[in-house]
Amino acid sequence: MMKAASSICVAAVSGALVALSVGFAGCGTSRDGFDDTVPEQPIASGGSDAAAPDSSAFVCVSEQVKAEAVPLAMAVLIDRSGSMQGERWEAATKAIRAFADRAEVVGMKMGVQFFPPLGGGDQCSGSLYKNLAVPIAPLPDNVIPIQQKLLATDANGGGTPMRSGLEGTIGAMRDYLETNPLHEGVVILVTDGDPTACGAVSAVVSAAQAGAKPPSGVRTVRTFAVGMDGATFSNLDQIATAGGGFPTAFNVGAGAAAQQGLVDALEKVRTGALGCEYVLPLPPPSKGKLDLDSVAIEFTPGLNDPKQTMKRVADKAACGQTTGGYYYDDPVAPTRVVLCPASCDAVRAAPAVNAKVEIFFGCIQRPN
Repeated sequence: MMKAASSICVAAVSGALVALSVGFAGCGTSRDGFDDTVPEQPIASGGSDAAAPDSSAFVCVSEQVKAEAVPLAMAVLIDRSGSMQGERWEAATKAIRAFADRAEVVGMKMGVQFFPPLGGGDQCSGSLYKNLAVPIAPLPDNVIPIQQKLLATDANGGGTPMRSGLEGTIGAMRDYLETNPLHEGVVILVTDGDPTACGAVSAVVSAAQAGAKPPSGVRTVRTFAVGMDGATFSNLDQIATAGGGFPTAFNVGAGAAAQQGLVDALEKVRTGALGCEYVLPLPPPSKGKLDLDSVAIEFTPGLNDPKQTMKRVADKAACGQTTGGYYYDDPVAPTRVVLCPASCDAVRAAPAVNAKVEIFFGCIQRPN
């Protein structure tokens, strides 16, 4: 069966894919064309052990829709204990303010929380941190609230209740994901030290692990760790590993360099947290049912380069180390298309200019 092509826009930000346009291909359409006027054609399908359906029972229809890369929501959790006063606080807050105001992050969702909490209360209660100091909202609309809150906040909170701060911020992110189910949520912990209240490092590790490996039906929230001068990085690495983000913490150093180091760390989380995942824009039931086996993905690294076909595999474990491929987040009821690591690496390594990833939906079955 031939399929119609579609295109994906690639942003010039570290090779990260940020949006795509998907064409539902009609049966009989040229694979290299964009003609969606091909007449509907009846098709039949069925395995060898199943009775073949009536070939006139449904038709393949051609339709073009838009889809986007899985949107990211980020909550930055900032240590405002006494040790963060002065140069560290200035570097951290300037970095976060600058990151939120970058053109590359437009469309991302971002919020901010502090520990110890603002306004007092039981600093060891995770629920106290669920109301973020700056609620998660889209950028650039949320830039001014983030900048104003950071400018108005000092690092004079006393101790370091890291466990409760992380626990509550993960909870806040889960609340956001409940009403924004297509998003992926992450928490970035920024600190210069170790927990001094409300549990030791092991308790923080447990909170991070609970976010990354929740019970069935509960949304995953991964934790990334950023350490400033004074942090114990063996402890932060444990938190980062348990949190399911990058296996080690970012070390942004000290002094003026720490500001740029933190901006770079936030950018690496933004571009690397999700891998290559795309929302699967399933047609509404009124328009028919997508034949999931008819989907193909091709990648063109640059102008006049040959296309590289990415074949579907069962799951991430079935991805080849060099051959790559793609898989669905759920093989029965998918909501995302996920590239295997090797394929994702190839896409990210390509220059953004003229690079294309194309997704072909072979057939939407509509009753005849």
